Amino acid sequence: MVSGLVHTLPISEKQRRSMTGNIRISLEKDFPEIFGELFQRSRQMIEKLGFVHQEIEFTFESPRKEDLYILQTRDHTPEQREKICVFEVDKKAMKLLGSGIGIGGCALNGILVFDMEDLRKYAARFPDRKRILVKPDTVPDDIDLIFECDGLLTARGGATSHAAVTAVRLGKICVVNCKVLQVLETEKRCFIGGEEFRSGDEIAIDGRLGHIYRGNYPLAYAEAD
Repeated sequence: MVSGLVHTLPISEKQRRSMTGNIRISLEKDFPEIFGELFQRSRQMIEKLGFVHQEIEFTFESPRKEDLYILQTRDHTPEQREKICVFEVDKKAMKLLGSGIGIGGCALNGILVFDMEDLRKYAARFPDRKRILVKPDTVPDDIDLIFECDGLLTARGGATSHAAVTAVRLGKICVVNCKVLQVLETEKRCFIGGEEFRSGDEIAIDGRLGHIYRGNYPLAYAEAD
């Protein structure tokens, strides 16, 4: 779970309804005692004890609130931007392929790459183009790839996975946990929502909404929410 190698399930019903893939389970709906206890502890830390927003790691052994265990918490302090980059086009004109968890808060146009060979080749061939690395998941050994790319797209991983945490720290735009993404790394091709992509194909990702689009689109700056 911590490494991001398995799909995570939504905490709240609002989060579940906003996710793609017909997710039927949420902590709020299916484990209401656990959700309620976690919610109350979160409010206590922030509203009574004065903590900033927290990232909370927890586990539970039964549906009863007595069996909830908080493993650790840490400050959640995302970089604040006065303005963010967004797609300046009607969403109806964009080819939406799928969605995941957006990290980085901005929109990014780029070309797909699968490994260091691709990263270097397209940097030399198209020095002004952004390179979006696609992986089924990431592990610590991928750090050189993450340093080199401009954006990251993974099939697995949550907001606190290695890919997401590393991307935030390095200022990358990232979409993780895209369940409709299938990556064939050795063949250097992938399928997103059933559509095939290869190295060098144009793609766009939204690190705020978590959306993935075919092609590249005009960009503009907007006031951050």
